Amino acid sequence: MITFYVNDTGQATVVCPKCGFSKQMDTTSFKNTQKKLKAKCKCGEVFTFFLDFRKQYRKKVNLPGEYIAAQSGERGEIIVENLSLGGIQFVTLRQPRMSTDDTVTVKFRLNNPSRTEIQRTLEIIWIDGCNVGAQYIGPKSSEGDLAFYLRS
Repeated sequence: MITFYVNDTGQATVVCPKCGFSKQMDTTSFKNTQKKLKAKCKCGEVFTFFLDFRKQYRKKVNLPGEYIAAQSGERGEIIVENLSLGGIQFVTLRQPRMSTDDTVTVKFRLNNPSRTEIQRTLEIIWIDGCNVGAQYIGPKSSEGDLAFYLRS
């Protein structure tokens, strides 16, 4: 499935996968939808796509790590599945006993040449089984390392 990214002004550039024709699109009416959209190009190609309204680039990764829940002290192993400058998504290896708005600290190593260790405090935004989405809170000591890593 094709994904097009929305800029700060609510515009996305939709590009035909067949001929490469591009057109700017106002996406404000689609802001709160998760539907796939359909477009028909002037070349006749019909294709479906998603709009991504994220403020920051998200990089898919597969990085082992660990977490500690602040409230319960629960510890566990995780696999970080994607990263951005705003937060992460990870999978716990067993069903977590945490809920939204809980605070956890995660620690993992980037797969860059220097194997940079990242340790950040997070607020849980959503949980779906063992899948967890969280945003960073607290000191941003590793933000420079993450920004450099996300660009590479």
